[in-house]
Amino acid sequence: MTDRTEVVKAERRILRALSAGRMEPTEWIEIHRKLASYSWREPDHAVIYEAMVKARTRDPKHWQEQLPAQTTRMGFPDLDWKSFLGLSPIEAPEPDVHQLIRALELATGRTG
Repeated sequence: MTDRTEVVKAERRILRALSAGRMEPTEWIEIHRKLASYSWREPDHAVIYEAMVKARTRDPKHWQEQLPAQTTRMGFPDLDWKSFLGLSPIEAPEPDVHQLIRALELATGRTG
């Protein structure tokens, strides 16, 4: 059995890593393939990831404007974006998103 709290923390770290850096289309396709069938434990995380998928850009600089608007159109206007978009100067950047996804797969007993 996995600890839900740890899985939710891992999900948040993945979303933060995705929102922290620009990626090439091929990398996004690989990440999306790995996460496409994942059942997010935290409903807000599922909404945010879906908004990232629907976004017209993969550039996090534009996500600060686009993602809140996208989730509002999806019917979720009240998400706490400060915890997902960007890092404060005192926070360290998230590790590589691929490492985070692998850790999530191990924590949930899922391989992909």
